[in-house]
Amino acid sequence: MRNIFIVLCILVLGMTTSHAQEKLFYDFDATPLKVVIQQLEKDLNLHFSYAEDVVASKQITLQVDGLLLTELLSVLEAQTALHFEKLEGQDQVIIAPIAFSGNISLFLLDQETRMPLVENQVMVDSILLLETNQKGFLQFEDDGLPTHHLDVSGYGSFDFASSKNITSIYLSPQYKQLREVVVTSYITTGIDRNRDGSITLTQRPLGPIPGQTTPDILQSIQMIPGVTSLDESASGIQIHGGTSDQNLVLFDHIRVFNTGYLFGMLSRFNPYATEKADIFKTATSAVYGDRVSGVINISTDEKVASQLSGGFGVDGLSLDGFIKLPLSKKSSVSLFARNSYLDVFESPTYEAYERKIFNNSGTITDSNGNPLNVNTDDDYTYENSQNEFRFYDLNAKFVYQPSAKDKISISALMTRNRTNFSFMSEGETKVDSLTTGNGGVSVNWIHHTSPTQTEEVTTYFSSYDSYYLNEEFYSSTLKETNIRGNRISDFGLDLKSDRILGNGDRFTFGYQLSNTNLEVDLSSVSSGELENNLSLPVHESNFKNVLFGEYSFIKQNTGILKIGLRTVHYGSLARVYLEPRLNMELAFSKSLRLRAGLERRNQPISQLIEFNQTELRLENNLWRLSDDVNFPLLQSKQISTGLLFDKKGWTLDAEVYYKRVAGLTTYSQGFTLPEPNLSEGKSRILGMDFLIKKRIDRYRFWIGYSFNDVNFTFNEIQEGSFSGNNDITHSFRISSSLQLNNFQFSLGWQYRTGVPVTLIENYDEDTRRVNFGPLNAGRLPDFHRLDASVVHEFDLNQKNSRMQIGLSALNLYNRVVPLSIIHRTSQQNGELLLDQVVYRRSLGFTPNITFRLFF
Repeated sequence: MRNIFIVLCILVLGMTTSHAQEKLFYDFDATPLKVVIQQLEKDLNLHFSYAEDVVASKQITLQVDGLLLTELLSVLEAQTALHFEKLEGQDQVIIAPIAFSGNISLFLLDQETRMPLVENQVMVDSILLLETNQKGFLQFEDDGLPTHHLDVSGYGSFDFASSKNITSIYLSPQYKQLREVVVTSYITTGIDRNRDGSITLTQRPLGPIPGQTTPDILQSIQMIPGVTSLDESASGIQIHGGTSDQNLVLFDHIRVFNTGYLFGMLSRFNPYATEKADIFKTATSAVYGDRVSGVINISTDEKVASQLSGGFGVDGLSLDGFIKLPLSKKSSVSLFARNSYLDVFESPTYEAYERKIFNNSGTITDSNGNPLNVNTDDDYTYENSQNEFRFYDLNAKFVYQPSAKDKISISALMTRNRTNFSFMSEGETKVDSLTTGNGGVSVNWIHHTSPTQTEEVTTYFSSYDSYYLNEEFYSSTLKETNIRGNRISDFGLDLKSDRILGNGDRFTFGYQLSNTNLEVDLSSVSSGELENNLSLPVHESNFKNVLFGEYSFIKQNTGILKIGLRTVHYGSLARVYLEPRLNMELAFSKSLRLRAGLERRNQPISQLIEFNQTELRLENNLWRLSDDVNFPLLQSKQISTGLLFDKKGWTLDAEVYYKRVAGLTTYSQGFTLPEPNLSEGKSRILGMDFLIKKRIDRYRFWIGYSFNDVNFTFNEIQEGSFSGNNDITHSFRISSSLQLNNFQFSLGWQYRTGVPVTLIENYDEDTRRVNFGPLNAGRLPDFHRLDASVVHEFDLNQKNSRMQIGLSALNLYNRVVPLSIIHRTSQQNGELLLDQVVYRRSLGFTPNITFRLFF
């Protein structure tokens, strides 16, 4: 409690720290330019030089949230068609008219955001393809024609009368996405809340996250209330009480079945390849299916690169680099690569992860707290063990935009993860190896048939494989071999059409098909116990057809009502399923919104937690397709409602939800049962998410709280309901960040209740006979830790080049607690024996350092 009090004091004191300026926060509404200038002079100690008549008629309308001074001046330049130049090394800005060059010149801006259209492609007179610069500025030769026809990507077309005056033109988006942002910097910069309730996380400019120096997508989204991890991992994400395999994860339309390296401790996605991620916690669009929990849709940069750029970096686990190369004005290619170096050098960062992953020993007690003499880790020590860990990933993307109406992109992903582990004890050697890979290819074509009609065609191929090999030697003789293999190949074709109707409503419809092939290889060979030898190859497939439609009633700036329906036919089940969706958001005022959602979803593939029959120190989960016999179809129903308030730097968001999931099995939930028999059950989840955030200039603090009541019912194994394995009753985060000059500081403390555990009622150490109490009747100790990071970024002499150095630390006060306790049992003469207890610990103090160079 003393540690908790100290942490809270640190965070509260941090909230009163400096408000010094670096990134700017202003709200101007038709404000005269001269008034804006006076405000900037007062706040930033700048001096603006200008002629009164030049600025007299200019007005500014803009909400500025976290822009640098140079970016703000670019916006002012675009809105006024005046030139703003800050003198180098001086606190002086000169404002002057832009000299006429003889060419047609104009600034293009978004009508709604009032921001310049940066690096946006424009087709002039159907023959000349140009691109706006960082200020939204466009210039082309005056050939004497009285008017010119401009097609602006995403903003339709218009005719522009030739003029010697430089003009600012505001355009309304024509091909805009429905997920319109309603709260920018929802938690920190780069994390925004959309009108349909989804959250968008953008890699740049992602603000500082406690304990992180690189923008890991899967770690960053855990700052969102309702998104958490039971084991501190990046891949074990649960959303609204669902398990990680119940989340749909897409990477440029490629389905991803394994999202983590180092047993999930870091994301499988290169942080600098991922441009953004859209996260749906509830009321998802009818476009998405096949999972019963959340959706994480990750995408890379869709723009055609206009100039050569790249970067490389190193941290405590890996090296990485990327390059973006323009091939022409209409096409470019991007390449990303990352590779671990842990087989050459084990950093302090990796050593901290190593202690967590491979050391599974601890004190085991019965339900009364009495210590038990139980084997917990096969006499494992650092001295008698060896491990080798490697991972790498490659990304490539080709973007081709032949016209303002068409864009074609091809993405490729390849990831690989390999772990070798062995240790010796009393003449016995156990050797484990686990290799996992995930990758694929996707092709996407977007065609804007008209300003109100967009067609999209996507085809993809996803591949996943996992191979676990365990060998046990006595002296040099092989005594036992265990193999667990899992392979998935998934091919799909998606057709989608978007129509914006005359009244502003929107209709989206389409067709999807996919074919999933899945293989499982389970085998066990023992030289001493031939009767226990096992060979169970499995080959399954599922051909899916989907028709979906979604109608959106849109009332500009006030509300939205989306009604959707998915009609799905699963070939492996030979049945048709209907999945209705309803999503509503009503704006009472500019600051207050009410939201509600209702949905039904199905999942034809899920993971089995296959732990008890292997020697691997962490579970080797196997994917299986539903057959409605041993592996039923997962089905969920969820309803949610909430309120959002956002005004004057304050954001408050509260949501309650209720969810029921049917089709769970004891195999898919990984119960530490006395007997591993198959049983089917269901869950009931009641929860609440709450967020409060305050922005004070460049300082932010946010508090997130989630309540979860996950209840399981499995009548065949226990009468009545009991707490689910992933039931985290209370989860709490308090974080703060400060941007000061070129430094970013962040500090955050997180707390959650311990997960449920099945307690041992009594245990005989001589015979190993054991009796267990009710399922999940106990709880492990509460979990909490303090994380911090600091990042310094500075420009180099070369144009657009910059360097970044970062320091971070997880679990500053080094508190280590058990995260889970798993019992391995066996049967002998009708009696239950306790063979081993696997005791998993939390991560200890984990430092990290990063160095990056961008050009």
